[in-house]
Amino acid sequence: MASTARGSFLAVVRQNIPLCREHFRLVLELEHFPQTSPGQFVQLSCRDVSLASDVGEEFESTDKRRPQLQAEELTRPVAMLRRPFSLAGRRDRGSNTEIDIIHRVVGIGTDFLAHLKEDDEVGVLGPLGNKFTLPKENQEAILVGGGVGIPPMLYLAEKLSGKRAVAFAGALTRDLLPLTIVDPEARGLDDIRALSDIAEFAKHGVRSVITTDDGIYGFRGFVTQALERYLDEAKPNAVIYTCGPEPMMKRVADIALARGIECQIAVERAMACGMGTCQSCCIKVKKPDPNQPPLVGRDWCYRLACTDGPVFRASDLLW
Repeated sequence: MASTARGSFLAVVRQNIPLCREHFRLVLELEHFPQTSPGQFVQLSCRDVSLASDVGEEFESTDKRRPQLQAEELTRPVAMLRRPFSLAGRRDRGSNTEIDIIHRVVGIGTDFLAHLKEDDEVGVLGPLGNKFTLPKENQEAILVGGGVGIPPMLYLAEKLSGKRAVAFAGALTRDLLPLTIVDPEARGLDDIRALSDIAEFAKHGVRSVITTDDGIYGFRGFVTQALERYLDEAKPNAVIYTCGPEPMMKRVADIALARGIECQIAVERAMACGMGTCQSCCIKVKKPDPNQPPLVGRDWCYRLACTDGPVFRASDLLW
């Protein structure tokens, strides 16, 4: 169930740290931020907050000359809409909270975030969406993150501290892996050992498997290939959590369903509002009863990634 405790906040930048090629960890401090859980996300304003509410001035053109453009969004590219980002971590200090956002620069919005400096201000809407359901006592948690789908796995690892868990982290190449590799031991191209060589997971007692498409570090191949081998060799009583590129998540779902393993997927969709207003983040899911609305008589319907998700069961998704 989605949380109803949300609000609009003005956050202060405490750190903006380059992690690897094109990736940054943005640390934001907020006052009285509601409680959050792994899987939830926030919407960030990716433009100067001092200009975000500036509606400009009215004018009339009477001499058939073009008016002089002054508004920021008319003179250069500006991110008009907020951008959704998964929570990668949280720390509470009295009434203040720090949240971690890990992003990759892919457009004008994330480029704006990459250039933020300490004490800059950022508009935050959240927390939004539902959350991962933690594993039962006798289950091993398997975290599968690809690219910018890795951040919610880091927050989940915080909540799994002391429990049985292993993380699979995949990227195209090592310098696109937004993680700290601390163990100098070389991994072979066929290596799916779960080791403690990713600092962000290791500090919570979560071992990890690293994959790169080009094999520069870790298992050479897709993260889903390493996952499949691990499941077939270890045969754990497990629940899988995943976030990343949609083709990767589809494959993780197929792997889990074929083995009868529970799988929770944090889907990614473009969102304009994050609150169910714009209806832009539809995703097709199964209906438990075709005779019930919506779409009576059909065994599927649409749900919203922002309010019904972003976490869905793999068995419910119709990609």
